[in-house]
Amino acid sequence: MRHKALPNFKRLLSTTSLLFAISAQAQPDFPEFSRIQADTFGGNMALSNAWGDYDNDGDLDLIVSFKTGDVRLYNNEFGQFTNVGPALGLPTQGKERRSVAWGDYDADGYLDIYIGSNRQGNELFHNDKSQGFTDVTSLMGVEVAEVSARQISWVDYDNNGTLDLFVADRVGANRLFSNIDGKFTDVGPATGLDDSRATVGACWFDYNQDGLLDLFLANQGVGKDALFRNNGGTFTDVAAQLGMEGGPRVRGDGGVDCTVGDYNNDGHFDLFVATYGINKLYENNGNGSFIETSVKMGIAGNDHMVGASWGDVDNDGLLDLFAAGYHDNDGVRSPHDRVFHNQGSTFKEIDTHRTPLSGGDHGIQWADFDMDGDLDISLTEGYNLAGRHPVARNDLAANSQTQSLQITVVDKNGIANRAGSEVRVYDITDNLLGLRLVTTGDGYNSHSNQPVHFGLADIHEVIVEVTFMTPGGRKTQRVEKVSPAAFVGQVLRITQL
Repeated sequence: MRHKALPNFKRLLSTTSLLFAISAQAQPDFPEFSRIQADTFGGNMALSNAWGDYDNDGDLDLIVSFKTGDVRLYNNEFGQFTNVGPALGLPTQGKERRSVAWGDYDADGYLDIYIGSNRQGNELFHNDKSQGFTDVTSLMGVEVAEVSARQISWVDYDNNGTLDLFVADRVGANRLFSNIDGKFTDVGPATGLDDSRATVGACWFDYNQDGLLDLFLANQGVGKDALFRNNGGTFTDVAAQLGMEGGPRVRGDGGVDCTVGDYNNDGHFDLFVATYGINKLYENNGNGSFIETSVKMGIAGNDHMVGASWGDVDNDGLLDLFAAGYHDNDGVRSPHDRVFHNQGSTFKEIDTHRTPLSGGDHGIQWADFDMDGDLDISLTEGYNLAGRHPVARNDLAANSQTQSLQITVVDKNGIANRAGSEVRVYDITDNLLGLRLVTTGDGYNSHSNQPVHFGLADIHEVIVEVTFMTPGGRKTQRVEKVSPAAFVGQVLRITQL
């Protein structure tokens, strides 16, 4: 099978309202964004954000956790958002809630939510068929008292069909809760994942294509990063032999977040690591090894980055990258965002100063919340008392919006619990157009549950291939003769056989 990257077509700018429009500084082939509902998304000290359709009405809702203890659930009705968290029983104050993750742990068809705190205990809220949320933390045995819970991941690490729960801890041993018959048991010590380094970021993906989800950990301070190879019951850290420990560090350095994406469309997942220090971009060689390419690709920088996420902003078929962070000048912290536009052979940094894409210092999550075919964005700003947690709409030109395809992957019972599955799209001659991971978490301490998105410039028919992780290894399913035009405003749903 021959792999070939899409050419990078220039995109026309759309026109939008003058209010919050991107300034003329932005490059002409990068779309404009407009902030929506400034008052609704005006609260400060927001940390983590995640998209998921909690009420099964077909559009994505947004949950945001705050340093103040507030957890806001924004219900999406025709592209307009209302906070329904208080009415549905979610917290409105109290302890610092640091991480959020959507996952249907009991497979009843409704997304539940796990919330991590900073040293004050985590919480699991069961979704009562969208009519409310019930705290079932103790009942399900997933409470962790002394924990600074950062990245939360709902994944099926053992391929038995149920969602397990991974909790990254910055101040203690990481936890892996195995879900067997609806009961959770901490198997971190038994599997070797009870790593006690200061873990902040965690990304699960099958880096060596053996049919088992492996785990990359971004660790802060002097502790090296880790890549735990899944051996089928136990895990082995192979970061040192693969050159992925992150390089020399001092106490104030270290990995913070990771995000997985195939930026060069070669059919293998690459990895970006946002750090306090030198950012890392690991290109997957396709043979179980990686090469660090941040300087070569124009993404290098000695920064203070916190969150990052891949997304094809202009639907040209190439993944772009948003990295959110902040400057710290004598204790005064100000947002520092970096947006890298994928040019094919390199990345070009976009100037976001005084634009709707500026102002995030923690969470970054892409999602097509208005189902118009392009990726919109949610940001959080946790360290500025005058901050906010803006949502910005992508105002890509209409003819470019529709050149895309969104795909939801579900198990045989229709449950969206297949995080870590791989989705590839080919043209009719079997040339690879792109690869996406059903996300296992990124963007800073969050795990969204949403369709994967492909930009498909000037492509009228495609083949969709999904690779599932199963007890029998990697299993692929293909859907032929898919017309992206037939799914404008809709999602292609693929069910595991």
